[in-house]
Amino acid sequence: MLSAQFCRSIGVLIIDQILVGFVQFPIRFVELKSHSGGKLPMSLNSLSNRRETGRIATVRWAAIALMVAFALPMGPVHAMSEKKEIELGQEEHQKIIAQYGVYNNKELNEYVNKVGQRIAEQSSRPELEYTFTILNDEMINAFALPGGFVYVTRGILTHMNSESELAAVLGHEIAHVTEKHGIRAKNRQTFMEGVNQAAQVLSGVPGLYQMGQIVNQTALMGYKREFELDADRIGAEYMAKAGYSPDAMLKTIEVLKNADRIEIAQARLENRPPRVYHGFLSSHPDNDKRYREAIEQASALRVDYDEFIQQDEFLDRLNGMSYGDVQRAGILRKNRYYHPKLGVKMSFPAAWRVEALAVGIQAASQTSDAMLSLTTTPKKRGVSIDDFVSGMGLKIREGRTITIGGMPAYIGIADRAQTPFGIRPMRFAVVADDRRRMAYLLAGAGQYDLTKIASDRAFISTIFSFERMDKQDYEEARRPQIQIVRAEPGTTMESLAAESPITNYALDKLRVINDLYPKGQPAPGQLIKVID
Repeated sequence: MLSAQFCRSIGVLIIDQILVGFVQFPIRFVELKSHSGGKLPMSLNSLSNRRETGRIATVRWAAIALMVAFALPMGPVHAMSEKKEIELGQEEHQKIIAQYGVYNNKELNEYVNKVGQRIAEQSSRPELEYTFTILNDEMINAFALPGGFVYVTRGILTHMNSESELAAVLGHEIAHVTEKHGIRAKNRQTFMEGVNQAAQVLSGVPGLYQMGQIVNQTALMGYKREFELDADRIGAEYMAKAGYSPDAMLKTIEVLKNADRIEIAQARLENRPPRVYHGFLSSHPDNDKRYREAIEQASALRVDYDEFIQQDEFLDRLNGMSYGDVQRAGILRKNRYYHPKLGVKMSFPAAWRVEALAVGIQAASQTSDAMLSLTTTPKKRGVSIDDFVSGMGLKIREGRTITIGGMPAYIGIADRAQTPFGIRPMRFAVVADDRRRMAYLLAGAGQYDLTKIASDRAFISTIFSFERMDKQDYEEARRPQIQIVRAEPGTTMESLAAESPITNYALDKLRVINDLYPKGQPAPGQLIKVID
């Protein structure tokens, strides 16, 4: 343990280096002195000295408090009992299930559990009762909770092409459990929050508390990378002892990094934060020598095991698995949107994103600078469309009564309307469905619109595509699924992408899930995943 004198000395040295960031007054006084011949009124000079002496001393002592705190042990990792660890995991497990739901495929869940249990038996904590769950979520994700609760999503299974790759993901997450990474991260965060609060109380300087928050975030991000690489190394050992080749971990990471690359490119185009799995591009840099050496060392531990299923059989287990967002109220196929619950359909401009709202849907352009929403509201029978619109309280121009999709409707522009971008001109339409006693409200606006509506043609085209669904539409509106097909001679990824309901980056996404990114083509007879 570090001595108090050593901590005090180090604290003073550190705070002297960063003092300028907290104490701005001396700089201004020096500038004032230089312009006044180096003299200040006595009262002002002495006041500044007293203030800054006290301020500097306070900040220094706060730094010493921080250094002493860092010199103290945070407590052993195993301070939490295994019983408490399991209770914590069970409590959070219920929240996870409530939020995401379990994917309803008994055979696939049993298969994932079988692979996971085999690896867990080779771990440093085989006595734990491990629970493996497939979450009904499209995100590429896998994670673990304290106490042996391990999760994989439909999204990450979509990107797997062999049992060994699945074993790599499960081994990684089991290592998080055995090394108690979740508890250690929680302890670290709790510890840092206490230090931050102590620093603020001792110093009375809000800036120092902010510095503590930055240190906290940096430490957690650093630990995250450390934990991830640690889980890779230990997970590779577990899977090797279970009979799987640790090289599959390299393959899995490459596939997930490729998926990250596409997501980052798409997010940049759509002006939104990317949703990436564990930040593989940052935590697993290309040509990481230490990581590859760890995989090689783990490979030496591999035992003979020939009971795992072959690639074709593994892919067959994924046949029919749901693809994409199953929680969405409607189905988007190419640019055609079906809403079976409302019984309507409409076509959006290519590459627009469509999201469910509590009472309808909202679509956004690729760059998010134009939006169009569809909502519903009750409408009494006998109320004309003109009277209904008059009751909306809008300042309307270019309005007229028309027919849309065989239903009475009204279309116009509302000046100074409330939109997602603030007060803007808004293209709107109201479609009356007397059979359902409701009205559909369609409203579009642009971020940079002042008087004219830049995307008005797109809004009008979408509005006039609105109509009721027929029997064929309901068949088209089924959820997209993964289908396993055998490539024929001449089959190309380009031709498969052209037939796919994937709206953005279809070619790249199909190549990634088949491990053919960036320019690969399927060999004749090869089993590949398509989305239907």
